[in-house]
Amino acid sequence: MGISIDEKRVYDASEGPTPVYVAGEFGVARVDTSDDLVGEFGLAHRCTARDAAGRDGRLAVATDEDVLVGVFGDESEATVEFEALGVGPAVAVGFADGDAGGGLVAARNDGTVVREDGATGTDASADNWTELGELGDVRAIDGDLVAADSGVYRVAGEGLHHVGLEGVRDASAAGVPLAATDGGLYKLANGWMDVLDGEFRTVSAEKSKSGTLGRAHAAGTDGLFAHDEGEWREVELPVSGDVVALDHGAGAYAVTADGTFLLSVGDGWNHQILGLRGVEAVAAP
Repeated sequence: MGISIDEKRVYDASEGPTPVYVAGEFGVARVDTSDDLVGEFGLAHRCTARDAAGRDGRLAVATDEDVLVGVFGDESEATVEFEALGVGPAVAVGFADGDAGGGLVAARNDGTVVREDGATGTDASADNWTELGELGDVRAIDGDLVAADSGVYRVAGEGLHHVGLEGVRDASAAGVPLAATDGGLYKLANGWMDVLDGEFRTVSAEKSKSGTLGRAHAAGTDGLFAHDEGEWREVELPVSGDVVALDHGAGAYAVTADGTFLLSVGDGWNHQILGLRGVEAVAAP
C-alpha cells in the first residue's frame, strides 16, 4: 500500500521526510511529509489501535493487546519496530509533563490509569508503572490531563484530581488547557470557560513562546476551527468529511473519518486520501 510523488519536489535531500503516524482499527500507518507536502504512506504495523501519541522522538500506541512503543530505525529506510511494554490492553496513551512526573501515561481497558516512572523507551517493565486511579470511559490523555466521560482529571503526584466538566472527548494541556466535550469547546482559566458551542470530538494545541496558547485546532460536528490571534475561526477544508483526529508537530495534522490525511504549515491545507477506515488518532513523534 502506498503512493509516491516526485521526491525532488517533496523532500529536502539533506533532511529527508518527516513521518507522521495514523492509528486505527487497521493498525499504524506512516505518512511521510515535508513542509506542506504529503508524500508516500504505508502500513507500519498491523494491530487494533485505540490511540497514539508522540513526543521527543517517541511514538506510543494503545492497542487491544498492549501499549506499544516505536523503535525507530534508519529514517532513509522508513522503518519503525514496535515493542510491547507489558501494560496490557489499553484505550488511551499520552506523555505526561514534567510536573506530572514525566513519562508515558496509559489507560487500561479495565479503567486503571498508569504512569511510566523512571524507565524510557522499551526498558520499561511492570515495576516501572505507578497506578494513579481508576476511571470509566477514558477517551484521551495529553500532558497532565486525562479526558473521560466523567470529566477532566489532572495527574497530580500519585493520583488523579477531578477538575470539572463531563462528556469530555479530548483534551490539550499545552499553553492553556482545552477540553473538547459533547457540549462545546472549553478553556481553563478561572474555572472552565465556554469557547465554542457544539459537539467537539478532538482538540490539539501548542504552547506559544510566551507560555500561552499558541497554534491550536479543534474539530466537531460543525467543522474544524483554528485559534488565530486570540480568536477561534472556522477553517475551510479542501475535502468533505468529519475530522476525527488532530495533532501538531512541524505542521498541523488532521485525519477525517473516511481516511483523508490533511497537513498545513500555515498556508492552507494539502491532503492525501489514505483509504483507511476506523481512524482513532494521528501522532507526530
